[in-house]
Amino acid sequence: MSSDERVVFEPAWEDNPTWGGSELYEDLAGAQRFAAEAYVDEQGEMLDGHEDGPGKLVWVEAGESWDLTDGGRPTPVSIVARPVRGRPASAGPAPANLLALAHEFRVLIPNPGVGGYGEVVVRRQPDGAGERWAVTDGAFSGLRAWVDGEGWRYVSDIGRAAAYRHGLEQALELAHQVAEIEAACHQAEVAAVRPENRREDGGG
Repeated sequence: MSSDERVVFEPAWEDNPTWGGSELYEDLAGAQRFAAEAYVDEQGEMLDGHEDGPGKLVWVEAGESWDLTDGGRPTPVSIVARPVRGRPASAGPAPANLLALAHEFRVLIPNPGVGGYGEVVVRRQPDGAGERWAVTDGAFSGLRAWVDGEGWRYVSDIGRAAAYRHGLEQALELAHQVAEIEAACHQAEVAAVRPENRREDGGG
């Protein structure tokens, strides 16, 4: 690998093409965390209430990839290492070839106690019709997008044109604002509950 190349890590689900190129991670641990959480969510949606959930999840290195096993059994989930040219993202803007491949960018919600993934996801319009992006909650089903003045709205209700309406730079800026709003809302909810909890503890 030349001096101007680096390796990024891409989660893949072999029978779900939407995973292909959906996200490129600078660190292996981040890619594995996302892929494992997504696998657990996918499995949970398929259970009928009488089946056990996923077993022990273990990553097995296989050359230039890592395969996820569930209770010792293979799964469709893997992480692929891909060399790309350009500077690391921390040193400046991502190189154009990396941006062209990426379908999502994730902005962490500042408070780690926030439920769900604790992330706001900037997602590229899936049909590839132009460079339009949406600020979403990252859900695999029932996807919601952030609409100015309204908050979270289901994409199925407002339509793709209303959801995927931002350029990338604008969407990333909005995603950081939404992450701050979500963190503040969570902190307010926690603060509102604490006095009640103290009264219950005192009365017990």
